[in-house]
Amino acid sequence: MRIMLIAEKYPPVVGGGETHVHQLAEGLAGAGHDVTVVTEAVPAGRERDLYRTGKARVKEVSGLVDACQRLACKDAVEQVHAEVSTTDADVVHVFNYVPALLVSWLRPAVRGRLVVSLFETLVPGVRVFDLWANYPLERALQRGLVDNLRPDLLLCGSRAYERWARNAGFTEPATVVEFGTDLTAFGPRPEARARWRAEHGLDDEPVFLVPARPVPRKRIEDALDALAALHTTHPQARMVLTAPTGRSNPGYVDGLLRRIDTLGLRQHVIWERGLGWQDMPTQYAAADAVVLPSSQEGWGIALTEGMASERPVITTDVEGHDEVVSHGETGLLYGSGDVPALVEAMRTVLDTDTSALVGRARREALARFSVEAVVRNHIRAYESLLGSA
Repeated sequence: MRIMLIAEKYPPVVGGGETHVHQLAEGLAGAGHDVTVVTEAVPAGRERDLYRTGKARVKEVSGLVDACQRLACKDAVEQVHAEVSTTDADVVHVFNYVPALLVSWLRPAVRGRLVVSLFETLVPGVRVFDLWANYPLERALQRGLVDNLRPDLLLCGSRAYERWARNAGFTEPATVVEFGTDLTAFGPRPEARARWRAEHGLDDEPVFLVPARPVPRKRIEDALDALAALHTTHPQARMVLTAPTGRSNPGYVDGLLRRIDTLGLRQHVIWERGLGWQDMPTQYAAADAVVLPSSQEGWGIALTEGMASERPVITTDVEGHDEVVSHGETGLLYGSGDVPALVEAMRTVLDTDTSALVGRARREALARFSVEAVVRNHIRAYESLLGSA
């Protein structure tokens, strides 16, 4: 098959969605398909070269990020039109709302069968795709997208994403292909664990990793409150947070910093800076457990990485997460915002033998969430779509 993937951003830009598209592209190309990725241009350098020399072909569109984030899109739309109107791709697969909005303007020019994946996390009454802090406006644009895009297939990363697409008004055929990642990189990694702990001056102190971008729906404040409460029985416990990036919420980050000081946690919270996907296996290996306290998620790639790393995962019982973790079997679930329940779960993973739980979780992750499974199921969905033409 000839496949075109259209994504606003692509590695070396860091993010779960970017990693997903990269691993999908390389997996499809590795399976013998002709794959082109249309994405934003990035500056030349070693990091860029790492992601431009694989099996998939990358065509860069200067200004695509500006087109998607600031709607300064005149030149980028012209370039995207040139790609979709001249490609011989059998399938054109576009990722996320704003790139899909741009493609919807060009719908008559798209030559291949059109597939769309919408991975933004819906926060009812607050955000659809988080470009404007104006929910009615984003809902109106969402309804316009439903009317104009007319995809041949919705390819959803979870049942939650499928429900959100249906609630938006999409009636086209849908297939769920669960998110996955390259789980071969994740595991106990004792040498990496020892090295990270030595670099941070830690010995056997318990460490909780919160692999979440600092934005309000991640509810990192709950994890901080829980750490402070946990100190009544485990005063040496530490927490690792990922440092703010351009995709963080500055006001929210300032609030977290104030909370850390108010709770007296400055010596117990480690901010890790400049992390890429390739750094995450060490982060999981160095930790003793993973906490993901989000109030809304469409999935939870961080949970699958923690499961593959043989670390107990503690997360909220919200849609998306409940498709990844089975409470008491492959992780621990608690009600979003219930800090005492989170504290109890954190004590449980420190004070009880979790070897059976993490063993089941790793087997589940490898069976369901590998990049090989993602690629295989995408190929099956594409072939089914083309066969129905």
